[in-house]
Amino acid sequence: MNAQPEHADKEVLGTEDEFAPAIGTPDISQWRVDGVNRDLTPLQYHYLSLMRRLISLKDHYQVGAEREEWLMSAINKAIFSTLRDSIEASVGDEAKDLIHPRQPV
Repeated sequence: MNAQPEHADKEVLGTEDEFAPAIGTPDISQWRVDGVNRDLTPLQYHYLSLMRRLISLKDHYQVGAEREEWLMSAINKAIFSTLRDSIEASVGDEAKDLIHPRQPV
């Protein structure tokens, strides 16, 4: 039998006011990533902007003289993990487009 409660304490979770939009914070319609033409939630924005940063890091690191295989592998694993998170957040297609941009026909 488990003696731990099935819910988190209020001190751990905080209050609902902590997550309410503060004055001057961007409206949900302002969460945009270049190359994505739709409104994003803050979590979707986080994953897609992280994906853009990781792809940029990979592109920069691939051409560098100090390239090491173990670090390239770590970057690729981070991109894959972020892709899986993006799929869970319902922006998988957008993340895939960031990885492999579609060429106009």
